[in-house]
Amino acid sequence: MKGNLLIALTGFLPAQTLLAEVKTDTVRLAVNIDSVRYANPSVFQATSQHQSLDSLKAEVKRQLVSRYGQHYGCASLSLTAICATLGGTVYSERQLRGLSDSFSGGIGHTFSEGTCGALSGAIMALGMYASGDKKLHQKMAAEVFEALKKQEGTVKCGDIYGKYHFDHCDGCNLCAVQKVIEVLYNNGDIQTATVQPWNNVFHVSTVEKR
Repeated sequence: MKGNLLIALTGFLPAQTLLAEVKTDTVRLAVNIDSVRYANPSVFQATSQHQSLDSLKAEVKRQLVSRYGQHYGCASLSLTAICATLGGTVYSERQLRGLSDSFSGGIGHTFSEGTCGALSGAIMALGMYASGDKKLHQKMAAEVFEALKKQEGTVKCGDIYGKYHFDHCDGCNLCAVQKVIEVLYNNGDIQTATVQPWNNVFHVSTVEKR
């Protein structure tokens, strides 16, 4: 009676009633949520299949170039080019742009103290596709960071823009996205035959109800 009254008032069952009515086998995921990323159903499909690191790098460059002149910010260029190449994300391209556009020009097109937007977008993508523990993620991100720093002498948007204005932005994007592809490939997070990230990252086991 109390449960029915609560439904009428709130639309929800009490927790005890819900628990009592759930009759299903227990499914346990052997996943440490803090350290392991796992796959979601793909919505943003990979555009083609690749058999080598070189072909993946060529594809991510093609995806990058295909978005030039369409009002993408540097961060969204990096993020969407990588996701279009690898697939496996539940986000649409519009959502990916919404997540990353504000990082263009450092942050908010300030061209000041913020990190290069091309690098920020690439690191977002790295976080989506990397599997393993935090230390490995950080090591991979540091490799991408150092690659851009070596190329430009800095990763600060204001410094790069101050020297070159927009002349080096395309080069920043290309360096960042190709380095992300490289570190993912070298750490086994991309199966180039099918372009499927997160392979075998999590395991599901069922426990029979006794």
